[in-house]
Amino acid sequence: MFTDYLKPVSKELQDFAKSCNSFCLGDAINFEKEYLNEDSKSVEKIAIIGVQETRSKNTDELEDLDFDLIRRTLYELKKGNWYLPIYDFGDIIPDQNKATTGENFTKVLTSLLKEKYFVVILGGSPSMAFYQYRAYDEIVKNIHFVSVDEKLRLGNEILQANDDNYLTKIIASEPLNLLDFTNLGYQTYFVAQEELDLINQLNFEAIRLGEINQDIKEIEHNVREANAAVIDLSSIESNYFNSTQNLSPNGFNSREICGVAKYIGSSHVLSSIYISNYYEMYKKNDHLLLSQIIWYLLDGRNHRTEIKSFDDAQYFDKIFVPSDVQVFVFYHNLFTDQWWIEIKEQEEDERVHIVPCSKKDYTKALDGEIPNKWWKYFKKFY
Repeated sequence: MFTDYLKPVSKELQDFAKSCNSFCLGDAINFEKEYLNEDSKSVEKIAIIGVQETRSKNTDELEDLDFDLIRRTLYELKKGNWYLPIYDFGDIIPDQNKATTGENFTKVLTSLLKEKYFVVILGGSPSMAFYQYRAYDEIVKNIHFVSVDEKLRLGNEILQANDDNYLTKIIASEPLNLLDFTNLGYQTYFVAQEELDLINQLNFEAIRLGEINQDIKEIEHNVREANAAVIDLSSIESNYFNSTQNLSPNGFNSREICGVAKYIGSSHVLSSIYISNYYEMYKKNDHLLLSQIIWYLLDGRNHRTEIKSFDDAQYFDKIFVPSDVQVFVFYHNLFTDQWWIEIKEQEEDERVHIVPCSKKDYTKALDGEIPNKWWKYFKKFY
């Protein structure tokens, strides 16, 4: 039972949630697991959990980490026009051994994913993202993982996951389930050219903060089919958020990080998001921003566009663009203005992948160029 590894939300906080008026999120939150029949288990639900792990390396000492002030602020926010039930199951208590904490986290998350929960995770150590990823071993064969981070976590040491190397650990550890990885918001002075070259060689993607600042809508197609994501709070500019161990004068502003959260939450296949690198500084404004980030995740989850068949001409235009390489096939959703591109694994193979892309990929094809998204996935499948 996954609840065996969790310390429930305190009675004081539960009473506070119940005291909130009927318009507040606290009034809608459940604190105990329902024992559902088989039909009910297929219905999607939202779970909130915390991971009170702060060690960045094996030898580091644990520091106190408490999410109660965040919860209190979150419970006071008003509900959106939402339909998914929400549960707050409390926190995973860190073990004396960091790896054991991670393994317990993986067990809890795997159980929640199997029961069709969309899981929002509050945490300290960014390295717990590795254990988040491992929770999918029995669930998803080809994972698309997204990180919102000022850095690429590609340290050399892979024996133990730490804050500097968890991405390397994900890439190198079996089972090798990582199909795609996208980093949003890296800052060039924190990332070596060799790291960017490696991301390129692996046909992954890293998008610089400055590019996102120019047009945040352009990230939508990069997160549309993400299975799991992590938002590192150090990616937020320190003028807007201080409750993290790695403050930076540059980063996302408060509106941008909420926009990123909304896009990530809108992914149809996303089932967990880890909000990492939280460090309690007792600043009410930080609690409010973090609560609003969670609010936008939940709002995106509840307002995802309905999935329609690509063959339904009422919703999709199917557009053929001939080129010297081949005929590119695009799908354009007439209602949402979203774009996809068709990719065949092999010429003689009938299997076709339809992957999200941007309108820029379509205009590139019209100009006789190979669309970036097509080329990236073509190299993956060959």
